[in-house]
Amino acid sequence: MKVVGYYIALPFLLFVSYLPFPVLYLLSDFLYLITYYVIGYRKNVVRQNLKKSFPEKSPAELIKIEKQFYHYIVDFFLETLKCVTISKSSLMNRMTIENREILEDLYKKNKNIIITMGHYGNHEFVNLALPFIIPHKPKVVYRPLTNEYFNALFLKFRTKFGVIMISMAEAFREISKPEDRPFAFFLVNDQSPPPERSYWTLFLNQDTAFFTGVERFSRQFNMSVVYLCANRISRGKYQIKIELLTEVPNEIAEGEILEMHARKLERDILADPSIWFWSHKRWKFTRVNGEIVPTSYKK
Repeated sequence: MKVVGYYIALPFLLFVSYLPFPVLYLLSDFLYLITYYVIGYRKNVVRQNLKKSFPEKSPAELIKIEKQFYHYIVDFFLETLKCVTISKSSLMNRMTIENREILEDLYKKNKNIIITMGHYGNHEFVNLALPFIIPHKPKVVYRPLTNEYFNALFLKFRTKFGVIMISMAEAFREISKPEDRPFAFFLVNDQSPPPERSYWTLFLNQDTAFFTGVERFSRQFNMSVVYLCANRISRGKYQIKIELLTEVPNEIAEGEILEMHARKLERDILADPSIWFWSHKRWKFTRVNGEIVPTSYKK
């Protein structure tokens, strides 16, 4: 059945990918109405996440963010399909880069780095553009799709400009492998991790767990850590901002790297909450009196 679903969907995916951007966004405007008003994709998850993250906001303010998010998530989905056929020039015309000199300095120092970001803005555009944004050899950690046919399609377009994709299971082996030039390990670090092996902090007004890979890898392999944010400056156009978290991970307190990541991501979300992935079941667990307890996302 997986192969049948793939070949049924493939013509539509390719058709959308070849659409010029103005037409793509007209389609997005229509699909937003279907997604929000008819399908209501994970609307209870989005509403629960927004209500707990912004307890100070009125119902009207929360609904406004909710609608902006759904409009953006449809844009994101179609922009991701556009990645299948997009050219380098078209991609880079939609990206500006701030503070690239931070990366260039680390490269000159022969430093391997970890780049950490959240599901904020179009991380697929960022992933595709990494060979043109950073001087380092780009290695991106990803979670394989359950449908191997779609997974192969996504791997093909994600790697077409030179990015090396690494499954989570292969991350340790790949990060410890010697390379002919400094490399960058790219991690999107705001999904729901195993709660008992996580770093916990207050994030968006909630006790929140974070994957510890950024901190563990940076300390074990003495890698500098950089935070990346993809701010949307207009529809389909993004400003990539680079910030150095630390060059010396073993000279700062345990947990400080993840705390800096959490604070910068929170800052960016508060600046524009519409382009963070509120549909993720981010808070599957919380802590009550020091004990980890599951959180229900049922209606």
